Amino acid sequence: CCFFFFFKQKTAYEMQRGLVGSEMCIRDRIKDRLGISKEAQLLLRIEIIANKLYETTVVELGDQLVQIKEEIEKCPGADSLLYSEVYRVHALYFFKRKQHEEFYLYALQYLAYTPAANIEQAEKIQWSVRMGMAAILGKKIYNIGELVEKEILKSLTATEYVWLYDIMQAFNGARVQEFYKAVETYKSNIEEHPEIKSNVEHMYVKIRILALLDLIFTRQKEDRNISFELISKISEVKIEEVELLVMKAMSLGLIKGEIDQVESIVKVTWMKPRVLDMQRIQIMKDTIDKWKVKVQANLKDLEDKTRDIAKPQSSRLKYLSLIHI
Repeated sequence: CCFFFFFKQKTAYEMQRGLVGSEMCIRDRIKDRLGISKEAQLLLRIEIIANKLYETTVVELGDQLVQIKEEIEKCPGADSLLYSEVYRVHALYFFKRKQHEEFYLYALQYLAYTPAANIEQAEKIQWSVRMGMAAILGKKIYNIGELVEKEILKSLTATEYVWLYDIMQAFNGARVQEFYKAVETYKSNIEEHPEIKSNVEHMYVKIRILALLDLIFTRQKEDRNISFELISKISEVKIEEVELLVMKAMSLGLIKGEIDQVESIVKVTWMKPRVLDMQRIQIMKDTIDKWKVKVQANLKDLEDKTRDIAKPQSSRLKYLSLIHI
């Protein structure tokens, strides 16, 4: 009885913030899919924590969510609804604490476990705005392809947040000039958001590093000795600023290699894997096609050389056979 009484009430969480998932939707999904079970009890605990996010200090709630997630993982064949809810509330926990990187990662997990059809339009916009801003503000977030590829982000195109959508597209494409244009075009929108406005310089650094990463990605593994001049051109920084840009990328764990100051070359030995959109998948396809042509050419060359070696050997054997006769 107590269980159903809880879900018939409008929670403070929903009344104050209007966040994802109505109480009626949650109640019905529990009733239909989980019943009164261990999974239902876990979900109840998650929703209790959700209520507390805006009522008390939240430091201790993170540990409780981690514990619940561990319990879910021990449930054989746990319903995806459980994972959806625990990631949703954990993402909101980090949002409350303004931990951009953690919020972004847990929000992606929430979306991975939640069909878009189960999220109302207003909520899609809210999640897209928060995740978009987290992607911009997060000091270590340089791989936003997974969010950009999700249908949910398109919910921004018909809203006042179209500026955020365009900036996200420029970031994902590592298009420096397009980003500069978007920042200029949407200057007034950016100024309405103090946290974004105060991080514009960070945004400039981020787009330049993204351009560097895209340059590395488009080159074959054996062709990753890149000149300062080319990096300067692609990332649109001065030659004397290239070293600092590369060192920043290395310090973030995005690339590994060495900087040759004498030759003015960056030798890249590794780069952090990226989420591939259709454009980058095409780049990989082109790279594989070139590799295929190269392998076929090497094979043909090997066959020709083998044939030339075999011919004299055949003639010698024929000569020896005649002598024997």
